[in-house]
Formats: sequence, structure tokens, C-alpha cells
Amino acid sequence: MNPKERLLTTLDHREPDKIPLTANLSIDIQMKLRDYYGVKTSKELYEKLGVEYGRAGIGIGTPKDWKPTAELVRFCEATGYDPRGQYTTYEEWGIKRKLGSNVPGTTLQQFFFTYHPWEHFTEVSQVEEVELPDLDAPGRFDQAVRVVQHYKNTRLIFAGLHHCQWTKAWELRGMMTFMKDLHTNIEMAEAILDRLNDYYREVADRLLDIGAEGISFAEDWGTNKSLFIPPSMWRKIFKPRYKVLFDRAKRRGGLVHFHSDGNITPIVGDLVEIGIDILNPVQPECMDQLEIKKDYGDKITIDTGMSVQKTLPHGTVEDVKKEALHTIEHLAPGGGFVYGTSHMALYDVPVENVVALYDTCRKYGKYPIEIPHY
Repeated sequence: MNPKERLLTTLDHREPDKIPLTANLSIDIQMKLRDYYGVKTSKELYEKLGVEYGRAGIGIGTPKDWKPTAELVRFCEATGYDPRGQYTTYEEWGIKRKLGSNVPGTTLQQFFFTYHPWEHFTEVSQVEEVELPDLDAPGRFDQAVRVVQHYKNTRLIFAGLHHCQWTKAWELRGMMTFMKDLHTNIEMAEAILDRLNDYYREVADRLLDIGAEGISFAEDWGTNKSLFIPPSMWRKIFKPRYKVLFDRAKRRGGLVHFHSDGNITPIVGDLVEIGIDILNPVQPECMDQLEIKKDYGDKITIDTGMSVQKTLPHGTVEDVKKEALHTIEHLAPGGGFVYGTSHMALYDVPVENVVALYDTCRKYGKYPIEIPHY
């Protein structure tokens, strides 16, 4: 099987030859692992780990003649992000950010928001009339076309809508202001969400026309304890709007990949009901993965990984092996399972723990699953 065939098999809830493996590693960890394995590139590193990406993402690109400012380049070098993606996600919308302090032990810096361009809006008409990034700008989808042409036979291609409702709304409005809107100014909140929904519906259609086989979302809905808002509010305000976006893929036979950090257990059933096919990351620190598998494992693929808050940074090599074996034993049978890191492994993760994770996955992640006593 090639990586795309392997992923499609597990998405169909059949057992492929082996578990599809993913990896989300910070630059610091990548450099340490390259030294450990004696390789020079990320591609060589992933081959050593056994990671074969069966997915490729396409999205809104920058206009043809766009050039990053020196300030944006410096910002992206400090944070480790790509300038093009940062421009289309933040700068082009007028959202401003600033670098935070350096963290000992890492080459990267975090950032914080300094300006939310819609925060001063007081009338719904301002939301309805504000100019959004022009999807017809020359070159906007050139990169998406190239990715589809290059990977259509070897990778499953997802249209990345990413921050498109909840996350984009608070990035534009400010977290506290948008939260207050939801409780005391619902007309404003719904105007913002509807404007965004119309925009990203068009984005989805264009990317699907280019050749995307599904849509992916990145909307962080939870803390480690709960949702940011009551589940009843989520169902009333957000669920129907997500369904509209999910349906853009579903009506073409496409897939829906939904990412949300935190404990989103109360709304998993709702997401399944309106059409998700893949749920990520089902964080082991705050969600019961076995319960999610029991309740929804025949309907969705669990795209998860090892704890990056507890086991990978703070556990022993033996702890890593035990968690990997336990997860594989209970979630892998029958397919519908992708494994790796539950989020980004940061600078404080010991190299030997990452090595132990992927050594264990390669050894025991072959079908039929046979796990020794641990």
C-alpha cells in the first residue's frame, strides 16, 4: 500500500497493512532527532520514524505579486511559521501580533495578539460591509493547483479551512468581546459567524473544484476541563453553521476532518451527527479515548497520538512504550485509527521518548494487531 491507500483503508474502517503514523515535531526536536539518526532532512527523519504522510493540504494562497515585509519575515523566523500561511491567516485580515519572551531551551518564541480589527464594531452593518480578503486576486489558488497535480495519486488532499468560525471570530473580534457577544449581543455574534460562513463556503467550493477530496477544520473548542461555552449554546449557534460547511464536502462524497484541542467530549456526538469522518486529536490528557472508540469508533476515524503534556515530556521510556501499546491494543483493531503525537512535541521532550514511541509503533503497529503483556 502507498500512504494514500493505507489511509483510505483505515478511514473505511478496514485494517490496512499497518497503522498510518503521523508526527508533529517542533524544530528543536527535529534537529535533535536528525543528529540522533544521522540524517540531514525532515524527509529522511520521517522515514527513520516510519511516518508516511498520506495527506496533503491546500488552502488560500497569497496574491501573485505578494512579498512579505521584513517585519513578517523576522516574526516567522522567530516563531517557526511559514510567512505565506501567517499572512493569509492573520496579517491579511488586519489581525496584529507581537513576539513574547524567549523560552530557555528552545530557539522559538511564542506570540500574543495586540489588535483585533473588528473589536470596535458596534453595528451589525459594519460586519456586513467590511471588506474581506479578495478570493479573486491573481494567483490566489496557484499553489493549491500545483499541490493537487503533484500529490493526487499518492496523498489524500484536504482543503484547509482551519480557523473559520469560532477561532476566526475571536481573532477578529477579541476573545473577551466575542464571548460577551455570545451572551449579551447575539445579533452581532451571529452576523460575524454568518459573514465568515459565507466566505469560507466559497473557499471550500473553490478548493473542492480544484481537486480537494475533503475539508479540514482547526477550531480549538476546549480547555483541558471543558468547552469554552455551554454545549447547549454550541448546539444552537455553531452546530448548524458547521453543518453548512461540512455539507460542501459531503454533497460531493468528500471527507471532513475536524481538529479541536481540549475536552470536547460533550459535542463529539453532535460532530458525528453532522458529518465528521476524522476527529483529531482526542487528547489523552483530557478525553477518554476508549469511550470515544466505543461510542463512535464505527463512524469516525480517531486521529490521535501520545500525550504531549504528560507522557512524552515527563514520562520514562517505559511509560512511553506502555501508553503506546495500550492505545494501539484498544484503538487500532478494525481500522479507523491514526497514531503519532497528539499535538506538537516541544523542546522539552527527550529524544529517547520520541524514538521509543515510533520504535514501538513500527514494531507493534502491524495488522493483525498482536500486543505483548505490558
